[in-house]
Amino acid sequence: MLRLLKKTFGISLFLLAGMFLASCASPPYSSIGESSIRDIAWPPPPGKPRIRFINEISTAADLGIQPGIWSRLAGWLAGGKEYRLIRPTAAIMTPEEILYVADPGAKAVHRFDIRHKKHEIIRLQDGAAFRSPIALAIGPENQVYVSDSALNQVFLIRSDKPYAVPFQTSIALDQPTGLAVDEKHLYVVNTLRHEILAFDLEGELLFRFGNRGTGAGEFNFPTMIWSEPSTRHLWVTDSLNFRIQQFDKNGRFISSFGRPGNATGDLPRPKGIATDRHGNLYVLDSLHNSMQIFNSAGELLLYIGEQGQGPGQFWLPTGIFIDDKNRIFVADSFNSRVQIFRYVGEER
Repeated sequence: MLRLLKKTFGISLFLLAGMFLASCASPPYSSIGESSIRDIAWPPPPGKPRIRFINEISTAADLGIQPGIWSRLAGWLAGGKEYRLIRPTAAIMTPEEILYVADPGAKAVHRFDIRHKKHEIIRLQDGAAFRSPIALAIGPENQVYVSDSALNQVFLIRSDKPYAVPFQTSIALDQPTGLAVDEKHLYVVNTLRHEILAFDLEGELLFRFGNRGTGAGEFNFPTMIWSEPSTRHLWVTDSLNFRIQQFDKNGRFISSFGRPGNATGDLPRPKGIATDRHGNLYVLDSLHNSMQIFNSAGELLLYIGEQGQGPGQFWLPTGIFIDDKNRIFVADSFNSRVQIFRYVGEER
């Protein structure tokens, strides 16, 4: 009887695995940056295309990554949560073609190694989950910094490690959100203190700037930050002042633009911010469900988006990243996906 039960269990498990593999089959996928699913671009014809839709990612399979049989089975038994984006808030791509996605819905960071077809769930070193990973930034040697707004801490993910370790800062943080890194600084948006903290890459505080207010250089719940590679200028989304502020790398105020409202170009809820290599400034607005593109003077060049689930439509977009190939990665949070675009022409 015992032998019969063992045999029956083995056959059942084999059949279950086979059924599971069959249900997970997906069509072939061309790698990021190659031909798009559909020829969709902005502005629409007869305008000259400036931004082209490339693809969208919701699961590892969308990148041609297939987990092993036992990992698939474990993920299936867990409801598929291990391998699907739930509520992504940030996405970055390293030069090694490794895509990291901060996902508070999964309480983890996804690491998609596109070249080696590998997907990992990054948690803390002791196996504990993140609580609210919000923003990401690439540091030296392609290390990745992660802010957790609920744990009030920044963490560091090394490319050869499957976990995150605390990045020790010399002062306590109070709801850290946006992150930016240059050759000497880690900038942290300290949202509840309405300020930006600048640390060296060992975690020592170098300087801080900002306080609550509406004047130049003051903030009202800032959220995201971007260090422009060519100038090292800092762009900060001053969310509840409904504007974008620009600073030099030492925190000295340069300029600002933006206003609340419902018209094209208004910024009622600015979130993610980034620049391309031509100096165009991209701002996500979660209330407008849009990606708006400005020049450095704050003049609107192009408006993309509305609420929806199609290409170029958004539902509470949060984080944006632009790599040196002019690929634009947008964390489309409540659509549970990352949308990928490419800048294909300079606005004149």
